[in-house]
Amino acid sequence: MSVFQPRGRGGGRGGGDRGRGGGGRGGGRGGFQAGPAEVFGDGKFPPPNQNVTKTEDSYMAQKPTLTGSMAGMSVAADFPARPAYGTRGKPVVLWANYYELEAAKNLIIYRYHVAVSPEAKGRKLKRVIELLLEDPRLINSATDFKAILVSRKKLTDVEVEVAYRSEFEDDPRPDDKPFRVKVQLTGEMDISALVNHLRSVQPDPNFRADNKMQVIQSLNILLGHYAQSDPLTTTIASNKHFVFGTNQAGNRRAVEYDLGKGLSALRGYFRSARPSTGRILVNVNVSHAVFFKPGPLVELIKIFGAAYGTNLFQLERFLKKVRVETNHLPVKKNKAGKKIPKVKTIIALASKNDGTGLPHPPRVARFGANAKEVEFWFESTDKKKPGNGRYITVFDFFKTQYKIQLNTAFPVMNVGTRPNPTYMPVDCCMVIPGQSSMKKLDPDQTAEMIRFACRKPHLNAQSITSDGLAVLGFDANSNSNLGLFGINVNTNMITVPGRILPPPVVKYQGTNSVSPRGGQWNMMGVKFTHGSKVPTWTSIWITRSKRNGPIQGEDHLAAIMGEFRDMMNASGLGVPPPLKGKNIVLDVGQSALSNEELIDNMFKMASGKVQLIVVILPDTDAAVYNAIKYAGDIKYGIHTVCAVASKIAKEQRRDQYLANIALKVNSKLRGSNQTLDTQRLGIIAEGKTMVVGIDVTHPSPGSLSSAPSVAAIVASIDSTLSQFPCELSVQEGRKEMVTDLSEMMRSRLRLWRDKNKALPENILVYRDGVSEGQYQVLKDDEIPSLRKAFDGIYTADQRKKGLPKLSVIVVGKRHHTRFYATRQDEADRSGNPNNGTVVDRGVTSMWNWDFFLQAHTCLQGTAKPAHYYVVLDEIFGKGMLKKPHPFPNAADTLEDLTHNMCYLFTRATKAVSICPPAYYADLACERARCYLHREYEPSQSGGSSVSGGAQPSTLESDVKVHDRLKDSMFYI
Repeated sequence: MSVFQPRGRGGGRGGGDRGRGGGGRGGGRGGFQAGPAEVFGDGKFPPPNQNVTKTEDSYMAQKPTLTGSMAGMSVAADFPARPAYGTRGKPVVLWANYYELEAAKNLIIYRYHVAVSPEAKGRKLKRVIELLLEDPRLINSATDFKAILVSRKKLTDVEVEVAYRSEFEDDPRPDDKPFRVKVQLTGEMDISALVNHLRSVQPDPNFRADNKMQVIQSLNILLGHYAQSDPLTTTIASNKHFVFGTNQAGNRRAVEYDLGKGLSALRGYFRSARPSTGRILVNVNVSHAVFFKPGPLVELIKIFGAAYGTNLFQLERFLKKVRVETNHLPVKKNKAGKKIPKVKTIIALASKNDGTGLPHPPRVARFGANAKEVEFWFESTDKKKPGNGRYITVFDFFKTQYKIQLNTAFPVMNVGTRPNPTYMPVDCCMVIPGQSSMKKLDPDQTAEMIRFACRKPHLNAQSITSDGLAVLGFDANSNSNLGLFGINVNTNMITVPGRILPPPVVKYQGTNSVSPRGGQWNMMGVKFTHGSKVPTWTSIWITRSKRNGPIQGEDHLAAIMGEFRDMMNASGLGVPPPLKGKNIVLDVGQSALSNEELIDNMFKMASGKVQLIVVILPDTDAAVYNAIKYAGDIKYGIHTVCAVASKIAKEQRRDQYLANIALKVNSKLRGSNQTLDTQRLGIIAEGKTMVVGIDVTHPSPGSLSSAPSVAAIVASIDSTLSQFPCELSVQEGRKEMVTDLSEMMRSRLRLWRDKNKALPENILVYRDGVSEGQYQVLKDDEIPSLRKAFDGIYTADQRKKGLPKLSVIVVGKRHHTRFYATRQDEADRSGNPNNGTVVDRGVTSMWNWDFFLQAHTCLQGTAKPAHYYVVLDEIFGKGMLKKPHPFPNAADTLEDLTHNMCYLFTRATKAVSICPPAYYADLACERARCYLHREYEPSQSGGSSVSGGAQPSTLESDVKVHDRLKDSMFYI
């Protein structure tokens, strides 16, 4: 009998058109009264570094006198130089999660390349380099445990033969071959030269950007060596460190949280050295990651089975690459008396395809067979009877050899390879602690992860300063190696100057307007700026059984739809009575594909008869949601809005829930929910500027190996910024730069021309999803593609006049910069800085044009500001705008415009965290994932492999939006 317990259906992504920002007619009741909040430092804080401020001011004062191109371009790379620092807004002082790195005078660090032969990877490579560091010449060196070593000593090239042994072994095993390791000098890193460069307002033009990044990389290797050397700390992506026991200094223990279903979360710390004006800083932030629960593998499988049922393919995907310690053999200890563990890696469950090329292939009854169903060839060890081999079951082998009675309720694990399997019963396996999991979390686990990670800002700041610095080895008591290198990390968090920008007034129909409070507002007594006319519409009520759930029959559904119609009309839409709703009863015993057919048939019957369907979902099952969006958006051209039955049936605050849906309906049907005063939109209000958002979404862990990436471009069609129709395109998986950007941009320009009878003179692009290391690639690849699009649609005369002017700004969300309020009276209710906080000093570079903006109010947890980096500017810089700037300088103009746009997110009555064009592009990408769910989330009833799948070109039709919807915001 299987130990797995079936689970109920549900889980996954989906639900009611969710996303950041939220929204609703109530909008939180028009703001809140901020009460006293705890702040880091208890209101005691140092002023921002005056030397840094002086350097920043000196650079701006001398900028007009800088020679050559230095005045107009960034020294770091071919990007626009900062035109000025912003001045607009109420000044505040903020903590920033950065620490000053102090280096000895004239410090030189030598950088070496490490080459290992034969090639080693992963843990084996790390162990080889650990053994290499035992060489007396390399003591007190630091390494990334991959290919780079840094030392304060200048060494002649070193070539060493490393006798490999595992961590707990005293001597190499007889069958372990040695490695040849070469250590070759590749450069001298002058730390002082970098510091001088950062402090100079007229830096040496010969100090190239790649020199700076090599020095920073060497410092990051040095800063990360301590945590990476700790055997009880797991490192992810080279710069996130998680203690899973008691760390090597004995002063920090793991901070763990059970996520359920076999996974747990650990709190750890991110760190990164960064060049800044006048100094080198170290960014330290709280980080969270998912890990497998350690302990008996049997227990892990039981927990997984209780949650997800008997799906062996799903179990294999869950356990793939999990490392286990086997315990069936006698314990061996080293000279220090410590146990020498025997570690194996699970590569798969036993399968009929195992070892098919072997002289005596194993006999496996089925995929996921148990110990009695797996036979392997057992060669006799009796030298007197050579060749006396036979087949034996895993069950019988462990019973006769080790006197272990195996439980046949569990599948056998393959800890070898597919061509040459080694079978191990789960009874003899212990899951090793500290193993990170890249598996996608289900909704319950995601909620638990959010609960664990969501902490008040002052608590995160305290954790960083105390626990974080100790885990990373930045305190003097734990890491002597930094001192030997002449490096010290000041353990006092820095402060920086910030400003609170004033919110715009939000305008509604007629002369009505609303003044936001705390970044939010309500719509009491006002109507959408332009309410759309809802043609014919209906509802579909999806249930999992014929028994009534939260919706108590057709009359109850009709009553709710009547309330919804009233709400839409009160909001300014023109809505007739709905057609009678239909009920779909999903068959719990059928596959997801069969239920997709039920949904498809319902949409097929509605095609051509209705333009909008309100879909009542039984739960947040992603498969149902995906089927609805594919049918409505791609196949039949019917707008859909989704609501979860348990929420829409609840009378308490239903008016606000329905108002949220009304926001989406008006947006989908080409209406305008809210606008701003023309003065707050600056150049955009003139009607000659198109605002564009671009993003790319990539396959997640568990996707098919051939799963594509999807690019999305959204663009405004008028000066109100109310509508941002989109274009989607499938491209090669994990490619960040947009392949078909020229044609995608042409489609947006043609739509603008159709709406405005002219092409835009300015194009302002907010590009989402690009990391700092890709800025130059973006400029080299995507900007020429945009210009190619212009060449194909603007006249030669327009192009000679420099039209259109183009500015491209990268919107960063995945950075680790956080700001904390220093005073209670300057914090919001959750303890975060007030919405509208902008920072462009202290943690930025004076040569580059960038800024951090926290436009939103974070209701719980620590607020993350968006980072805006100007990659190209032909619109805002000095002398570029035809009319005078409405504010003192171009920096104020761009910061204010970006902030104001955050109040125009169409499905919210609150300011959102990132500029809407980038937000919309992100949402469009997420909608494309629904269409391609078979690529991104392979069927759980499929095979054990995630290989295969269709090529990107064959999937293009799956993201081609129906002609009736393509010029709308169907993705909202």
